[in-house]
Amino acid sequence: MLGVVFGTFSRLLTIALAVTLFCPLGIAQDGDSNSVFERGNTALRKGDATEAVRDFQQFLKMEPNSAEGYFNLGLALQSDGQLNEALTALHKAASLRSDMRGVRLFTGIVNYKLNHLSAAHDELAREVRLEPKNAAGWMWLGITELAENQADAAAAALDKAVALDPNNLDILYHRGRAHLLISKESYSAMFKLSPDSWRVHEVLAQADAQAFREDDAIAEFKLAIRGAPHEPGLNEELGDVCWTAGKLHEADDAYTQEIKNDPANAIALYKLGSLRVTRDDAANGVPLLQRALALDPTISDANYYLGKGEAALGKDEQAIEHFRLATNPQGTEELRIMSWYQLATLYRNLHRSQEAGEALASFRKMKAARDQRQENKFQEQGRRRDQLPRQEPIPATAEAP
Repeated sequence: MLGVVFGTFSRLLTIALAVTLFCPLGIAQDGDSNSVFERGNTALRKGDATEAVRDFQQFLKMEPNSAEGYFNLGLALQSDGQLNEALTALHKAASLRSDMRGVRLFTGIVNYKLNHLSAAHDELAREVRLEPKNAAGWMWLGITELAENQADAAAAALDKAVALDPNNLDILYHRGRAHLLISKESYSAMFKLSPDSWRVHEVLAQADAQAFREDDAIAEFKLAIRGAPHEPGLNEELGDVCWTAGKLHEADDAYTQEIKNDPANAIALYKLGSLRVTRDDAANGVPLLQRALALDPTISDANYYLGKGEAALGKDEQAIEHFRLATNPQGTEELRIMSWYQLATLYRNLHRSQEAGEALASFRKMKAARDQRQENKFQEQGRRRDQLPRQEPIPATAEAP
């Protein structure tokens, strides 16, 4: 467990050092000692820990009661791999100035590196009590608790860290580890209690689906449904996997059953309606989409498929209204772009040249912006429950048919 964080430790500590190196505020204004202290700081920032150790040791000969000197010596010693000596220096700094910011954080980190987990936990717990907005303190507390096999406590600490610093990749990584361990523990307990439970089959199906083993996922979902045929959500999940696997008839059956079990499931209505419209069954798809929007008007993407369905039924004005609603910024980008494309096509067919030109201009502008962002970049799009209907490919040409 300790080895998990060593790869990122040096970078994390380097960043921390850059903002926590103490200047000799409380020492006598001795030009020689100040210059030696600053020379040590400069060496440490440059990554020359051995030189920094010598400089801070020389400084402490001049200023033997400087808490700042011992603190920075501790940082230099740990960077130089002298962990026990670093711990001694940090303890000395704390004894000289108990209120010094950062000393408990780094004492905890060094204890962690020495595998003194109990001592590390005590120091880091005290650090976050004194500095509750210190994201690094919460992160290292969570890392230590992971090493102590306290997954629940670690997850709580790392949740606090990510709330304080939501874009920190290291915090996100360790938080994910903590929650994954909790999930594994829960699933392991499930398997032991009842290996043939429908819940176990559902978990296995979800794991297979995430690994793109669609046939295995379908088989497991069917076993789960056999055990709990009226459980809301199970048939919808089966429909999602069937659609992903290209088994559209089976997906239709699964969504139909889901709606029988849960008539108020707006997402299932949206998926089934969209599926039928894409399978050229607009007559049966449109009413489902209308019901979905009546239950949940925020499903903006349903307007796109409703527009397609109404256009297929010859209801051009209604189709135009829904395609315009589908350009809502809350909707999926691909469907917003395609809505302008469909509008350009409808307006052209209706000989409304100005509106066709405006819609085509909006299509070109959005498509160009999207293409620019995606240039030289591979983007794998995850499917959310409310985005499962496969997004229609945007035409390569910028011209409307």
